[in-house]
Amino acid sequence: MAKKRAIDKHLFEALTKAYTARAKIFHNGVIASNIDLLIAEIDAVQEPGDWNLAALKITRTAFGKVRQSGGLPRQVFAHPDIIRVRPHLIAYYRNMATISQKGIGQILFPTTRYESGNARTVEDRQAHKLCRTLNSIFSGVIDGMPDYSVTVSRKAIYAELGAQFQGTWNNLVGQGAAKVLENLLRDHIEREELGRNPGRGRFALNNGWRIEFASEPDVAFFDPQGVKQIAIEIKGSLDTAGCQTRYGEAGKTFQKQLEENPRCHTIYLASCFTDAVIEQIQRDGKVREWFNLTSIIYDDTQRERFLRRLFHVVNTPR
Repeated sequence: MAKKRAIDKHLFEALTKAYTARAKIFHNGVIASNIDLLIAEIDAVQEPGDWNLAALKITRTAFGKVRQSGGLPRQVFAHPDIIRVRPHLIAYYRNMATISQKGIGQILFPTTRYESGNARTVEDRQAHKLCRTLNSIFSGVIDGMPDYSVTVSRKAIYAELGAQFQGTWNNLVGQGAAKVLENLLRDHIEREELGRNPGRGRFALNNGWRIEFASEPDVAFFDPQGVKQIAIEIKGSLDTAGCQTRYGEAGKTFQKQLEENPRCHTIYLASCFTDAVIEQIQRDGKVREWFNLTSIIYDDTQRERFLRRLFHVVNTPR
């Protein structure tokens, strides 16, 4: 009989919190995209009267397949007459073509202001260029499919949205974790009127302290005398295999800070903890406090707890 694997309670808790946060990104993203409203609007608008296939870069075979499947051309192919007066519908066609906003900006021009509704019209030249590019992609896809229906293309919209949300998630648990924390601190400092933000990755507090985002440590708090009093290391990765290695790297940084100032308040922020890592944290004494990064980002209570503890240290006389 195979030996039952012991449950790593800290890993279970960390991953559950992390994937709850991921699920929130996807659910909130779908709501924010308003894709259902865009689909309903596309279905309700009047069909353009003139489909100049050659000028719009639509192949006859692709156009015919859409018709044969029972679909309407506007449900798949972008037409300048629609885009010019309803530029927010660019989001519908762009996602159907599975191109990100960054991608469409690289190929053509940025479309964010149109998709968000901040720009109410599109120049005729840009509308034609956009439609020709997207229609060329649609035609290539449809011509390569033996069986085609508009439903398939609309499912591709959700696939593209999922890819975008996954990108957001990857950024959160990767290099973007420090940026997320910087934004949280900025919001708190501005809301509580604790100081100002003189430059990227830097904060000057009213009590003479300053905060700097850099490396080794990722975040440093200096008191009015220039002594580093708080050191924060951030590890956003969810790779369980490298959990101890990442803490080992952070531990080296903490050791250096403690050698410089034995009273330095070291804080470890990570998305992934295991029983072994917690045991090591408790054993080596290099970390004063540790917090789950995803909890801080997505749980209001945990975020306030973290900020309260952090600025309690800032406001405690040394």
